[in-house]
Amino acid sequence: MHNLPKLFLKPNFWIIVLIAAQVAAIIFLCLYLPVFLPITVAFAAMWLLTAITSVVLLLRCGNTEVKCAWFLIIAILPVAGALIFFIATIRHKPQGILKIRAEESGLARAANGLCGTTVAGYENAEYFPTGMKFWSRALSEIESARKSVYIEFFIVARGQLLNRVINALEKAKANGAEIKIMCDGVGSGLKISRRDIKRLKKSGMEVKVFHRLPPFPHSDINLRDHRKIIAIDGRVAFTGGVNLADEYINIGSPYGFWKDTGLAVYGEATKVFEGMFLAMWNGKHEMPAPLKGDKNCLPYYDCPDCKAFCEDAYIWAISSAKERVHILTPYFCVSDKVASALAFTALRGVDVTVIIPHIPDKKYAFEVSKAFAQRLKPSGVKFFEYTPGFMHAKTVICDDKVFLGSYNFDFRSTHYNYECGVLFEGDMCETVERDFTDSLALSTEMQHGKLSRRKRLSCFILRLFAPLI
Repeated sequence: MHNLPKLFLKPNFWIIVLIAAQVAAIIFLCLYLPVFLPITVAFAAMWLLTAITSVVLLLRCGNTEVKCAWFLIIAILPVAGALIFFIATIRHKPQGILKIRAEESGLARAANGLCGTTVAGYENAEYFPTGMKFWSRALSEIESARKSVYIEFFIVARGQLLNRVINALEKAKANGAEIKIMCDGVGSGLKISRRDIKRLKKSGMEVKVFHRLPPFPHSDINLRDHRKIIAIDGRVAFTGGVNLADEYINIGSPYGFWKDTGLAVYGEATKVFEGMFLAMWNGKHEMPAPLKGDKNCLPYYDCPDCKAFCEDAYIWAISSAKERVHILTPYFCVSDKVASALAFTALRGVDVTVIIPHIPDKKYAFEVSKAFAQRLKPSGVKFFEYTPGFMHAKTVICDDKVFLGSYNFDFRSTHYNYECGVLFEGDMCETVERDFTDSLALSTEMQHGKLSRRKRLSCFILRLFAPLI
């Protein structure tokens, strides 16, 4: 009897229960068909709708875990689940498609084929270990803009930082710069006032809200513009984990010290980030290949309308690592193939270390992260919690390569969101590694105590539906 609770936590048990229930219902209806004909027709219609929806789901391209989560919803809620699936997955015209014609090889060739970007040269790149340093440099560059300032953020929120940015933009506008601003309808919903938007437009700046919150929910709401881009004059571009809100510069942070990171890249690579922005602004964008130089980097992006690049690039880099895989992320919720790559790399003796927040902003996401951490611990993957507060940085270091950008280490970033990032090698990697070491010194190793039955059940449910969260 003491093994009974464990049985309820096994997916195979519930699959068998569902099959047995459907078989019993069919036998019952066959025996009493004349009496229950209307009910029989109703059940037959429900099964037919479920079957059709399941076939459509399986025929679609996409991540296996996402399909399994949708299948569970469709099976548990035969009619409502099917309707939710179709409403939530209706796709509108493609958005954010960038095309750069270039002849490449290796990972750059894959990037060009999957998301249209290419390797680009840069004169200088600067890494910012905090949001304060990021915005200090960004505001200075915005004020001196002469041609264009393109801004794209998931969160634009009223507050002191927004006031500073507006003042800087007004100076840029006075210099003759073209100003375009895009924010996400979900991330910025209820966080920026119409008065602020009117102030921007009144100053001659163009503003767009991506997938604005409608009176009734629709499928676009699930597709979010999570990018962080500031492109100025075609000469410098900023990206990273930082948004345009006070907590990112530690003004009124509700979760302790807000640890975030970002970078500025000067030179030809800026044109690729500018192209990413214009692709989101106009729906698509084509541009000539940027020049290469003595120092090169690989800007890249993902969106629901192009084939995924970042997740496979992570797997390639993780699987190739010989010494270290160091990750900073606010959320850890990965696919089986990423989890397998991390586990096998750790089993090979590579140092695989992940730092997540100690004070989370979303409790359910923190529980999902811990559930995945517990699964990977036996393989030797180490997890630490950033003790001073909330870890919002988004960094993946694999030996001499470092991925920086807007991606969280989760399903949503690699499959649903519009994201951007850049891959560096060499000196930048060592600069970021020093910041990782400093963050690790402020972190404590995650403790995996024995979970109660209720906790195990909640973790089990969260992991089942994690691909859709």
